[in-house]
Amino acid sequence: MTLQDLLDYHDCSSKQELSRKMSVSRITLWKWEKEGIPLRTQAFLEIKSKGILKADLLSKSSQSLN
Repeated sequence: MTLQDLLDYHDCSSKQELSRKMSVSRITLWKWEKEGIPLRTQAFLEIKSKGILKADLLSKSSQSLN
């Protein structure tokens, strides 16, 4: 799952808009863009989206469960 996947899912044209819709800070979105979305967060978002968004079990962010 990438930040672009989240932008598309939430129909947002900017990270600022996504930040508001998801109730997460823009700093968090910046970290996700640079470091990848943490696996636990991806899993939560997959469940919340009822499977529309998919956790990327092979991404570098999935190397750690922290």
